[in-house]
Amino acid sequence: MADKSLEEIKRADRADEVLNNPLFIEAVSKVRDGIIASMASSPLGDEQTHNRLVIAMQILNQIEKQLTDVVQTGKMAKLQVVTPIERIKKAFR
Repeated sequence: MADKSLEEIKRADRADEVLNNPLFIEAVSKVRDGIIASMASSPLGDEQTHNRLVIAMQILNQIEKQLTDVVQTGKMAKLQVVTPIERIKKAFR
């Protein structure tokens, strides 16, 4: 349990670094802007292009969501690890 929690905490730290990395933020922003621009300029009747762009946007959102989920899981793991340690510290004060 503790090893799994520690691994989740480490993964959360790495995911947080990615999410807050200026190059990642810039890349996601440019890709999102490009998808939106392509949607705006595609002809109304071009369903195939529209569907592909929607899928591209969904994939981009899922990448961000996956990283955010890893961060949240790590925060929960940190609470599970830190809380028992704090209890032990209080018991010996």
